[in-house]
Amino acid sequence: MKFTTLIPTVANDGTPFEEKFLRRLIDRLWKPFGAMSEEREVHGRWTDDDGMVYHDVSIKISIDCDRGRLFEAMRAVKKVGKRLGQIAMYFEVSGYDGVQKLRVIQAD
Repeated sequence: MKFTTLIPTVANDGTPFEEKFLRRLIDRLWKPFGAMSEEREVHGRWTDDDGMVYHDVSIKISIDCDRGRLFEAMRAVKKVGKRLGQIAMYFEVSGYDGVQKLRVIQAD
């Protein structure tokens, strides 16, 4: 499977995070899984349950791992979010089951 998350570069109060701090967090996120891809300057917006609209400039991180590590991946992303003081973290999973052939008719 591949999971993707967005690491904000600025705190909710508008204060930029130090690059060294972000590098350490990102390293701690991907190293247990072995590899990652990274994109910079991803712009996004989201609305919280209370109607507050947030605008983020983030680093997009994609990590491949065995699907049995899904909950470990979720915990790792939540831990990063906590360190960054975030209300929520973007978390997307693709390829969880990969391509399958679903048998419709039983073979004789």
